[in-house]
Amino acid sequence: MTRFLLAGAAALATMTGAAVAQSSGQSTTQSTTTITSPAVAPLTVSSSATTGNAVHSDGDQTATSATSSSDSSGAKTQTTITNTSYPLTGMITTTRKTTRVVNGVATETVTTTNTFPPQEMRPPEVTTTTHTYVVGTR
Repeated sequence: MTRFLLAGAAALATMTGAAVAQSSGQSTTQSTTTITSPAVAPLTVSSSATTGNAVHSDGDQTATSATSSSDSSGAKTQTTITNTSYPLTGMITTTRKTTRVVNGVATETVTTTNTFPPQEMRPPEVTTTTHTYVVGTR
């Protein structure tokens, strides 16, 4: 690696020295060309949402809400939030799963929060995991 850096520095010095030697007897003309980038088309976003509720045979209750959206660049986002309450223990678990796909690479983030009844005097427990993968390889 050091050899490449030294070789690059030597080449730069040689080119700079040659340019100085050439400039002593010649005049140079410099022109500048400005290229403007085209205007970016506005993104088109489409989205959908759904909700659902369930009561399990043991009395536990679940409510789920899901949304998904995509834009004209091909990026897609899906988010699902599930709240489960456990009446016998008084605990509530909230799970939020977000998957974002951009250019064939998905990033999945899952956040789980356990909230305990007030009499336990415990702060909520929050766990977050992130997983990145190429779509189709999971």
